[in-house]
Amino acid sequence: MSIKTENYALALFDAQDAIKCDPTFFKAYYRLGSANLALNKYDLAVANFKQVCKMQPNFKDARIKYEETLKEYRLRQFSKCLEYDDTSVKIKVEDIAVEESYTGPRLESTDKMTSEWV
Repeated sequence: MSIKTENYALALFDAQDAIKCDPTFFKAYYRLGSANLALNKYDLAVANFKQVCKMQPNFKDARIKYEETLKEYRLRQFSKCLEYDDTSVKIKVEDIAVEESYTGPRLESTDKMTSEWV
């Protein structure tokens, strides 16, 4: 009932309690998977639906949920791999310490900095 009322946290606790009482109650794993899915906990939902599929191989809805959730989980993992940090590092030329013994070219002013100079 908690899933229908969208109280997913309560649904998690109810399903976990049901599993403690009867670890063979496959509907509890299904409800646990549904609650985890609703809470965007894809890794846990995949494991829950997989458990249901092991316990009830002919339960088509569980198989469909497992496959769809696994697909979404993999897609999200793949997307994380493609993410990059596009923040650039800001360096103030004035803050760069140059040793007195340095004999190479020196930039006296940032006004004279050109792409040719760099």
